[in-house]
Amino acid sequence: MRTNRVRIGRIVGVHGIRGEIKILALTDNPARFLDMRSLSVYRSDGTPQSELTIESVRLVENKGLIVARVKEISDRDSAEEAVGGYVEIPPGERYQLEEGAFWIDDLLGMAVLETGSDVPLGVLSDIISQGENDLYVVKDEKGKDHYIPAVKEFIAGVDLDKREIRISLIEGLWES
Repeated sequence: MRTNRVRIGRIVGVHGIRGEIKILALTDNPARFLDMRSLSVYRSDGTPQSELTIESVRLVENKGLIVARVKEISDRDSAEEAVGGYVEIPPGERYQLEEGAFWIDDLLGMAVLETGSDVPLGVLSDIISQGENDLYVVKDEKGKDHYIPAVKEFIAGVDLDKREIRISLIEGLWES
């Protein structure tokens, strides 16, 4: 389901007795939290949970965590109630990507076509981030998943306006 918000963090725990919250960064740019003044928190079903005013924030870089003290939470019990919430932002607040890079949520659900023949192959259902190159998971009309390395040799083009991804297949890459 596409929404008009982007998840950049998940509240995963509490820190100390004064109600600080631990946020797992779901962004490639966790330092963005250092410049934020508030956190819009939503439940997993997308409904609003709370708007929190940041008093202080620090990065725990080796763990991918952010520890934040917020005005509206002053004790451990209140902080525990926030655990599980997602920090979300409007798409316009995402940081600028380099040319040829795309946001995962913009790609999911796009039609996947074979370059040249325009044969529909399926829909991009997931992106698996592993190491240097991501894997695009394309679900065909029979519900079978196909894994395509997200590299220039296979991803021939992405058209966000048409919501299409074109891939170049080589023998053995696409098995029925």
